[in-house]
Amino acid sequence: MRVSPLQAGLFAGLSAAILQAIFKVAPPPAYGLCIACHTRDLTNWIVNSITGTTLGMAPVSKFFPVLTVVGIFLGALVGAMVHKDFKLRSTHNLGVSFILGLLVMNFALLMGGCPLRMGLRTTYGDIFGIIGLIGIFIGAIIGSEVYLKGRFCK
Repeated sequence: MRVSPLQAGLFAGLSAAILQAIFKVAPPPAYGLCIACHTRDLTNWIVNSITGTTLGMAPVSKFFPVLTVVGIFLGALVGAMVHKDFKLRSTHNLGVSFILGLLVMNFALLMGGCPLRMGLRTTYGDIFGIIGLIGIFIGAIIGSEVYLKGRFCK
């Protein structure tokens, strides 16, 4: 069975609307597309559970934050396998890959750096939205040229 991105998006959007109506869940705007926010909520949920603190989390993640991370991971895995785009890649330097990933996640949280949020900020005339979009664009080009095209991968 072949599923197009349009069909998958329509299914996900309709499912989200139906579940929101049934369970009265209201996630924050753009939450479903921001991987940094899902990871932040999972980390904060673990820290809050262990230490009893009250670090901030999106309301949708307060009870089952793991499900958002698992859902995104499984959705990406299924999508890649269906479209025959799944490839395991190894890296020459695991430490550099870890540090780069850590920096990307931290800067995404500091800047509000998911592309959808940057686009929304830009449409509202926010100069930091424009700067953020330019930064994401430049980072994607540099990352794909340097990292994926052979400098760190086998």
